[in-house]
Amino acid sequence: MFCEKCGNEVHDEAVICVSCGVPIGSSPVSNNNVNMEPLEGGVKFVSFCFPIVGAILFFVHQSSAPQKSTDACHMALWGVGFSIAINIFVAIGGGF
Repeated sequence: MFCEKCGNEVHDEAVICVSCGVPIGSSPVSNNNVNMEPLEGGVKFVSFCFPIVGAILFFVHQSSAPQKSTDACHMALWGVGFSIAINIFVAIGGGF
């Protein structure tokens, strides 16, 4: 079952959510209410090219669509890593 506030998975016997500390009620959120659809390809590309967009999408989708949140975060991190690698290669190569 899942926490009603943060959407994280909690054990069936849990009294409180270990992530956010909210007491687990008698009617936990079912797995059907959590959107597990992946992030669309175009939005992944934008998150890669502009990592700040990926960071914003991470926080926007964190509780309502955890898969989209994870995808946006991963693409933003790949974009930052790629940018750093390109800067290192340009610096080593003496510029354009």
